[in-house]
Amino acid sequence: MDTKKMSGTSLMTDGVISFLAGLTLLFLTGISQSAIVLVLGVYAIVLGVSQMVAATGERAEEGNTRYLSALGLYSLAAGIALMFFTNAGLTTIIALVGAYVIITGIAEVTAALRYREEMGGYMWLATSGIVRGIFGLFLVFNTSVALTTFVLYVAVYAIAEGITMGVFGYEVREQLGKYHHQVM
Repeated sequence: MDTKKMSGTSLMTDGVISFLAGLTLLFLTGISQSAIVLVLGVYAIVLGVSQMVAATGERAEEGNTRYLSALGLYSLAAGIALMFFTNAGLTTIIALVGAYVIITGIAEVTAALRYREEMGGYMWLATSGIVRGIFGLFLVFNTSVALTTFVLYVAVYAIAEGITMGVFGYEVREQLGKYHHQVM
């Protein structure tokens, strides 16, 4: 299996997961805090597993394995913590989510700049990173945000993230498909 094509599929999968999580949160804003924390926990676990799968597919590629593995482990740990410590203060959860979002936003912008020569659609990745970074800063500096507002922001962010990552993944797959046909 072509690992680069798998990377495009993984990006599209991450986009779909984010989009669906955003829609779920958008339409379920009236549920209790514990349920919302559980939804975020499940989202983080599924995203972590997806990132770990992508990391195993990247073994033959450049240095992406460590980055994807670290993100996957962090997502898994955050998801498990959210599942078991749902009564933790919302402020702590918001700050942790904000820090994670800032770190991954910086990583996405860095990756977009690093690979801009090699891939089309890199602006989608950069846009996703910028959206993540802005959202993360908002969360870190506004931890006293009410639960409903927080959930709405997470929902909108996840939908935007889902769209940008889905389109970027599609661009990667299309570009690799064209390259594959040129080689053959």
